[in-house]
Amino acid sequence: MMNDVITKKGSDMLCADQDIILYGSGRRCARILPLLLRAGISVKAIIDSGQAKWGTRINNIEIQAPSILRKYSNTTLCITVADETEQGQIRDALWHVYGFDPAYEIRYEDLALEAVMWVQKVKIGQTNYTKSSRDYIVFDCISGLGLGGIEEWTKGLCTELIKKGFDNVHIFTAAGKYQIEDMLVPVVDQVLDKDLYQFREDILGCILDYLTDLLPVTVITGKPEYFIEAADLLKQIAPDLVRIISVMHGGEEHLYKLYDKYAARTDFFVAVSEDIKRDLIARGVPEEKIATITCPVVCEEKLERVYTTDICQPVRIGYAGRIVVTQKRMDLMLKVIETLEARGVPYIFEIAGDGSYKAEMEKKVTANKWDGHVHFVGMMERAHIPEFWRRQDISVNIADAEGRSISQLEAMANGAVPVVTCTSGTREDICDGRNGYLVEIGDYAKIADRIAYLAEHRELLTEFGQNAHNAVCPKCQKEIHTKFWEELLRSGYGYH
Repeated sequence: MMNDVITKKGSDMLCADQDIILYGSGRRCARILPLLLRAGISVKAIIDSGQAKWGTRINNIEIQAPSILRKYSNTTLCITVADETEQGQIRDALWHVYGFDPAYEIRYEDLALEAVMWVQKVKIGQTNYTKSSRDYIVFDCISGLGLGGIEEWTKGLCTELIKKGFDNVHIFTAAGKYQIEDMLVPVVDQVLDKDLYQFREDILGCILDYLTDLLPVTVITGKPEYFIEAADLLKQIAPDLVRIISVMHGGEEHLYKLYDKYAARTDFFVAVSEDIKRDLIARGVPEEKIATITCPVVCEEKLERVYTTDICQPVRIGYAGRIVVTQKRMDLMLKVIETLEARGVPYIFEIAGDGSYKAEMEKKVTANKWDGHVHFVGMMERAHIPEFWRRQDISVNIADAEGRSISQLEAMANGAVPVVTCTSGTREDICDGRNGYLVEIGDYAKIADRIAYLAEHRELLTEFGQNAHNAVCPKCQKEIHTKFWEELLRSGYGYH
């Protein structure tokens, strides 16, 4: 069976007006045809093994028998059938029966991508981008503008940039209903309709159309998803008109691997922790292309709050974030609660946020009759987060991976003593045994042990809490963060 990866002969990219043959006349064929025609890629023939389809037409192109391949033996062919096993069978038949050279095959996904790129090449070629062209800065929020950390960071930073005179800032996002400040309404572009754009080539085409209209452009990405892929493609087409700044919010290996494919055309990396910067350097990114900056959080210069110092009162514990098993490991948080119960530690635990594991957590908390002191407080507005942390003695996080947790910074800024797993960036803010505790990833028993120790030694809450505040307050100020981005975007890495 010829199931190896197939690459077509000739150049890496199709030429304009090049002939293509499509095998298969189903839905994927009908989907790609308009895109190919828009890109100026000529469909020489559509072939199908179903005899009943011969002589019928799609987009005025006749469906023919596979034997036509003998006439077009050196023409690039694309099998539009989705099933990989069926593709292999078709490939074998075309080779053995009709002598079609598999080196002239192009995969459906590659053909669609090349067509998308050709559409933009034509569009760019018809536009005169002069020095007087308006220069835009576009932030990537393709997933929407909900209450996620990256989304809140984007809205906050864009607000500050606008106040600093940046009248060229835009936020690319999906269509939806969001809580957006009046100042941001004109710059939030709800371009991506997820009901309309469902397939990869359609999504990339939508983003490319948007960015091409804004050239020259600096794009700021926060996730290795469709937006950075589109920006990378556009930079291949118009390298002098596109700048890419990648903000590394996470320090997980799978994220690094996703970013690796875009690293060569990324102009600058912004890491949220020194751990991430070191990892990028180890992966071959030049040090001069990386800066580290702490994300801003609300932090008053003087910490004013009270702690539960009376050992007869339950110690107060808080968690704020996504209530999911993947990465955040809220299944292990239940183990922490179970261990605290077994040890008889008096506590009140408030859990803020939402996620796919919330219903299961609530069910188990109720079943075990922990609901008298384990409370789910739901999603919180950003304005209420400082108040939430000021009523907690301890903040807890048992995640497998973080970049540099904004929730952790918010907790420390408001004096909650961190008891967390030692993920990326934690050592930059937490000194174990001085302003909180670090434990190995997955060690829920040690998390519970450190909480129990603080519950027994309440005098440490005030000391550790003040130290936690002092550790993060100088480096998480909004003014420092805004100045960093203002200088970066006005430097050679932007268009100012």
